Amino acid sequence: MENSDASGRGAALQYIRMDRTVRDAVRLLARPGSDALVVIDGRHDSDGAIVGLLTERDIFRALTAGGLDVLDALVWTLARTDFAAVDVALAPQERLAAFCRHRTEHLAVMDGFALRSVESIWDCLAAAPVRGTAPAP
Repeated sequence: MENSDASGRGAALQYIRMDRTVRDAVRLLARPGSDALVVIDGRHDSDGAIVGLLTERDIFRALTAGGLDVLDALVWTLARTDFAAVDVALAPQERLAAFCRHRTEHLAVMDGFALRSVESIWDCLAAAPVRGTAPAP
């Protein structure tokens, strides 16, 4: 299942079940537009509980520390459960401040308790207006 927030910012949501291997996650993250995976506990995206987020950087760090054996581990062992989240209504400048405040490269964009997208810092920078320029009409 894919989903993005109403603003059009952020990559489409990509899900992976928690019982899949890191090797499977690498394959999914290699697809264009895949910045992060939402790790779920459930058979289907629509009814799975969110376990955490997994990014290429998380996998790279684990491979550096644990070697190639990490590829055979289950994704839930690497998923970050303490990911930062922001409200879908936040303006780009406020989202950018959240990236700095949390010192992260990905934010979960939430609409109440519903996950709408996972946004990278690059998505946010592309959406933020340049200082000293007027907004587009």
